[in-house]
Amino acid sequence: MSLLELRNVTKQFGAVVAVSAVSASIEEGETLGVMGPNGSGKTTLLNLIMGVYPMDGGQMRFAGKEIGGLTTDVISRKGIGRTFQIPQPFLKMTVLENVVVGDVYGGGHRSVRAARSRGMEILEKVSLATKAGLEARQLGLLDLKRLELAKVLSLRPRLLLLDETAAGLVEAEVSQLQGLILELKKSGLTILIIEHVLSVIFGLSDRIMVLNFGQKVVEAPPAAISENRRVHEIYLGAKKAEKGHVRAKEAPEVRKPPGSLLSVKHVNSGYGDFQVLFDVSMEVPKGDIVGLIGVNGSGKSTLIRTITRQIPLKAGEIDFNGKNISEARPFDMAALGIAQCIEGRKLFPELTVEENLEIGAYCARARQMRNTTLKEVYDLFPKLLDRRWQVVSTLSGGEQQMVAIGRALMARPELIMFDELSLGLAPIVIDDLYKAIEKINELGTTIILVEQNVHRSLEVVNRAYIIERGRIVLSGPADELMRNDHVKEAYFGL
Repeated sequence: MSLLELRNVTKQFGAVVAVSAVSASIEEGETLGVMGPNGSGKTTLLNLIMGVYPMDGGQMRFAGKEIGGLTTDVISRKGIGRTFQIPQPFLKMTVLENVVVGDVYGGGHRSVRAARSRGMEILEKVSLATKAGLEARQLGLLDLKRLELAKVLSLRPRLLLLDETAAGLVEAEVSQLQGLILELKKSGLTILIIEHVLSVIFGLSDRIMVLNFGQKVVEAPPAAISENRRVHEIYLGAKKAEKGHVRAKEAPEVRKPPGSLLSVKHVNSGYGDFQVLFDVSMEVPKGDIVGLIGVNGSGKSTLIRTITRQIPLKAGEIDFNGKNISEARPFDMAALGIAQCIEGRKLFPELTVEENLEIGAYCARARQMRNTTLKEVYDLFPKLLDRRWQVVSTLSGGEQQMVAIGRALMARPELIMFDELSLGLAPIVIDDLYKAIEKINELGTTIILVEQNVHRSLEVVNRAYIIERGRIVLSGPADELMRNDHVKEAYFGL
């Protein structure tokens, strides 16, 4: 009998099917890896197992008993523990006190004295015993990750769910954490791991299940997954057949004035003590389409947020139009000529199409041209003209993405950054949106295209940067990268 068994598990959020009839099982003592691009349903599946969301269909059995419909605390007491990508300790408690809380909770009437003794044993296991008396807020990221594991181990789990434990760590720290998890695996603990550092998930898993658009694509041992053509297409994208497609990079050079519009120089940034970007440099020539490519968690969105000053710089410089904007504020971006098409669209759901678009023209540089720009957006996306008075929440995903692009255009920017444009959309819709991007570029707007799909991106960009674990590992002209045998190695990080 499997320790955990999922049968046709399904979850919908409105019209979006986040998890679609997924079946899987984990045997006692086994490690199952779950991988897939951003938006594939991995974290939703974890949340369903933990009872965060109710299922819309299917069954979940743990140790032979149905757990579908149970609350998170009940599921935890039955023996399933979960870590989080961003550690969530009690910051003002000591390291030991954080672990004692879980042991007292999980042990029922266990005394605090006994819990402290067992807590020290757990801290020894995760190499934190020497820091037992420190407050959690004094720890660095690697030690916070260790504490996250210790807290879950204090609950005596039979099944451990690991959610992107390596996120934000440098290579040496990743190796240390991987070694710790390997020791837990050797001790007989059953593990389900989600991880975007693919070298970790391949190194720890007995089997790997790959999800895409909420569906199970394949399940096999790591060696078979690494050679699976379908998995390569999901992560890297399929190469499209030549059909006379003219890429933006082949347009006449005369329309592209020389020099960089945006320069990112030796940038380091992150979230508090959680450093994500390490010495990142990037040049965006005026009039070009530049790709920023990498798996989820590699630092793509963090770089965009750093450029737009939503995240403070730890070091480095950002220049736009020849001026240093390192000290600019987020709400200055539109006036400077920078627009962002945000991952997940982030529209105002109860406003109409046209109301959402008009919000994009609030800055002084765009306000007087609002009507002209609105016509240009409708010319680019005729469907939106037909739906101009329709509430945005009633549109399809592709139509909502058109509104998000149109809203960015309403600011009349010199630079637009598209963050995960294709997230959750069907391939035919993605094709239409990419054609729109090329038209926008042909009209003179410089573009940064943030994507996971390597081949699809390289078909439209002039040059690209491949980012892995917060570092640029490869860059160059698109046609050279398309032929480069090291792209898969750099992208997968294997």
